[in-house]
This record gives sequence, structure tokens and C-alpha cells, in this order.
Amino acid sequence: MSIELLTTQVQANAAFRLWVDAMVAHSTLRDEGWWIDGSGLLFTNYGHGAHGVVENQLMLGVDAQTGDCTVKIVCPDVSQGDRGKLTTVGRDDDGRLVLLREGWLKRNNISPAIRADFEALSGLAPVPVRVGGIVSKRRWYVVAELDGATKDIVRQTTAFTLACVRARSAAAGREPATGTAAPVEPKPYGFGLDEKGRIVIVTRQGGTSKVRALQGYVFEALRKQLGEELTKPTANGYAVDGMVASVNALIEIKTGTFAHHCYEAVGQLALYPSLIGLDRNLAKVALLPDTPPLRPAMAGALSEAGVEVFTYAVRGKGKKPIIEFTKAFLSRCASTVPPVGLG
Repeated sequence: MSIELLTTQVQANAAFRLWVDAMVAHSTLRDEGWWIDGSGLLFTNYGHGAHGVVENQLMLGVDAQTGDCTVKIVCPDVSQGDRGKLTTVGRDDDGRLVLLREGWLKRNNISPAIRADFEALSGLAPVPVRVGGIVSKRRWYVVAELDGATKDIVRQTTAFTLACVRARSAAAGREPATGTAAPVEPKPYGFGLDEKGRIVIVTRQGGTSKVRALQGYVFEALRKQLGEELTKPTANGYAVDGMVASVNALIEIKTGTFAHHCYEAVGQLALYPSLIGLDRNLAKVALLPDTPPLRPAMAGALSEAGVEVFTYAVRGKGKKPIIEFTKAFLSRCASTVPPVGLG
């Protein structure tokens, strides 16, 4: 496949807007930006436009710890040909629109600059690009093919972003970054009792305090949404947070997004099928709060571990919080998928 760059700015603007609209349509807008459902990745307009409005750029894979992003996609300037911005648009041999990004990640607080070794670190392969029939000397990579379904545009963009996450994660140890470090913190099975939200008394040095047991509230809210489809298999002293057998989903609920929460989720999702006697083909689903945002490096690691990531929001300041799930997560739990056999 070879690609010829567009030469008409109106066409480039329309292609960029098509891509933006697809990204926004299949993501969930929160205070921090848009969450790409199922990936744990966050993107923003980085202040270029009002909240919820995209003008001429998107920052993909935003790291809330450092304030930086994994990769930036901007509206191309066709007058510059292949000598200007790192984003451009072209048509392949079959006439299909393709959004392209040069394999160059600028230095920031996540990692040092990546350019010559982008292909090796990301695992992506460059595509030949022509400008007026002459092959470009820059190394371009496909972000997404724009003539397909919008959900495929988002899927391809997510895969590209996660490849950039892998590249930055691999490069991060080569030299010190300026950002701060992430906080560290054989019998048939039966079904456990529903979890309940409650206030618990915690004793610490200097006295006691009341703490909301958030996970119980999340389970209660999920039960209201899914009804009897949601179960809690238990055996041998172990119990999962939730399973929806009709859609092959094993769900682990976490009340934070720090590293130890994600380690626990991956470990539990990997071990529970064996410990409890569940089908090993159950999809692994981590349900995390949307605040604080999941770091893109962790989102990439969860993706490589085969874990789908969805978020929930916690509203209200009273004793009983209001839990809100994304439409994408509820749709995932209601998909028409053949049920998995149990045991």
C-alpha cells in the first residue's frame, strides 16, 4: 500500500473533522476529558477550545500525573506537504482516506524523545507516502483508515495510541524524566451474597473515623442495572466481584486507579477461574473509578494483559454516593454473546 497526500485544505479539514467526530461519538466525556471506553485511555483538547469542544487538535493518552500526553494529533496543513506538522492525511491506492502520523514522539515528562527507534519500540510498520508522486523521506504510520465504520476508526486509533504508550514505556528508563513517580500504593462453586454499601468505622492513630465502603455501593448500583444477570461465583474461600455469564464477562471492581489496584485486578482476574472453577475463556473486565485518571502506561499494560477497562463515576457528597456507569460498559454487559459454560 502506498499513500498520496491530499493537496486541498478543505478535504484535509473535513477528514480531520470526520476522525474527531468518530472519536467523540464512541467515547465518554467526563471532567478530565474523553475516556475511550474499553481501553482506559483518556484524550483531551488540551485547552484548545471549551470543555467538550475540539477545535484543531487532540492529545491522546493523557497522563494526569505528569500533565503530558502520549501522542498529539493535529489538523494537517496541506500547504506544507510533508515538511510541516507531524499529522497528515492521504489517499491509498484504492482511494480511501488515511490519517497518518510521523513516528516522532517529542520529549516530555513521560519519556525522552523517540524518533529513530519508533518502529522498534512501538512494533508498528511505516507505510510509503508520496507527495506529488515523490516518495517522502519521513517515516509515516497509519493512525486510522477514515472510510470505514466510526467504531473501526476509534479501534484503530486506540491501537495506534497504545503502541505509542508501549514505545514511551520502553524508552522511559533510558534517561531521567522530569515528572514525579506514580503513587504506589475442586468443589463446585456456589454464589455469594450481594455486597452492600455501608459506612465502616476505621481506627487509626489518634482516633477513629467513618469511611464509605465504596465497592459495596458500586455493586448495588450494578445490580440495579443488570438484575439477576449479575452473579457472584464463590468457592474455596474466594469470591469474584461479579460475573455476567451471558456475555462471557468476569468483572473486577476497584475503588482506585493506582498501581496496586491494577495489580490486584489483573491477578484476581487471572486466578479466579482456576481458584473457583470458572471457564477460562471468560473475558477479563476491570471496572475502575474515573478519578483519578488511569495512567496511559498502565492502560497499555492492562491492554497487553488482555483486560478490558471501563470506568464509573462517583457523584454526591452524602453518606450514600450515586454511582454512574458509562453507556459503553452497560452495552458491553448486554451484548448478544453465546454464554460460557460454567465449571
